[in-house]
Amino acid sequence: MNITIPVTTDERWPDEGRKAFAWVEERRRNAPGLDSLLRWAHGLGASRIDIKTGHPVTIKVHGVIRYATCKATDSLALADIVGHVYASDGMAMLGVGHILDTAYSVALDRKVNLRFRINLSPISVKRGSGVHIVMRPIPARPASLDQQMVEQEIRDTNRLKSGMILFGGATGSGKTTLQFGLAIEKLMDPTVYCDMATGEEPIEFLLDDLRPPSGSRISQTEIRPPTLTFPTFTRSLTRREMSDGIITECRDGETMNAAINIAMMGGILGTTLHADSVSLMIQRAIALCPPSERDNLVSALAQALRFCINQRLVPRKGGGRVAIREFLTFDRDLRRKLTRTEPTDWPDVVANAVEAQGQSFGRAIRKLLDADLITEDTALAEERRDA
Repeated sequence: MNITIPVTTDERWPDEGRKAFAWVEERRRNAPGLDSLLRWAHGLGASRIDIKTGHPVTIKVHGVIRYATCKATDSLALADIVGHVYASDGMAMLGVGHILDTAYSVALDRKVNLRFRINLSPISVKRGSGVHIVMRPIPARPASLDQQMVEQEIRDTNRLKSGMILFGGATGSGKTTLQFGLAIEKLMDPTVYCDMATGEEPIEFLLDDLRPPSGSRISQTEIRPPTLTFPTFTRSLTRREMSDGIITECRDGETMNAAINIAMMGGILGTTLHADSVSLMIQRAIALCPPSERDNLVSALAQALRFCINQRLVPRKGGGRVAIREFLTFDRDLRRKLTRTEPTDWPDVVANAVEAQGQSFGRAIRKLLDADLITEDTALAEERRDA
């Protein structure tokens, strides 16, 4: 549950209303107010900044929402911000119903840039149409697997030679951080050679300056609909002879179809699904298979699956957040069992397998509680969530 804390004068963004800090002075060139807000929010450890027509700006710090400004943001300011972070036609695209994703950088000092993932959505307000901007910080590098306290079973997926790995969780649960933490670990392993390609919207962790010791490579492509889409990118992997593919979001039938076929052709394909548990991820994957090809694709999915991970972030004792993970290895016996089972029964089969041979959220919670990383209240709240 999110809690919103009212703003006080001492806690607000200090440059609000100052003449030298207009939201945007010149689109695509200079936005002193926006950049100042983002630097200030970064200094507080904000994981999210919300700017919405007719409302004060809010930020989210360690799961707690607080007001950052006293005054509401008007439509002219929103139009300037959209034009600055996206393009001059951004407002026109929002006006006809497009939802836009992009990334934005602001200099913290001469050597360090802050990067943010931005979602721009059209909304309805009392005076007609409005805009909701959500900005989430992107670290220069994901935390290491040790820092993320990633279990060995998950790390072992880097040794897989073929098949599909599914990452699941809510928005902001750290799926991408985990996925690219694993990717960096694989790329920097001197005993491994891989040729990795990613399709991302937008690119979060730009790894172009990574220098793997074994000659492994990563090529990152930013998805830009309607010209370049996830299905188009996924299909292109078959012509590039990549050993590893990463699709940062599998959101439609076309992408799922292409992803399953890539995984069946001998490479590793990792992608993410928005679902709240491993069993629900399987249900979601089945639902994404186009009806006209569902029978064949579901059978192929059963043969392609190798590992599923679902992650949540919970309050950490002493401040911050820590991950709890549910996961399951799809070994040969489990894959064969799925091929002999009606797809409608797969979620139950998978839920039972998680309890018997994987790690459930309940087990993950108990491990963190035993390690004194979460409180009894947090453990109880999470256990009730899955009751």
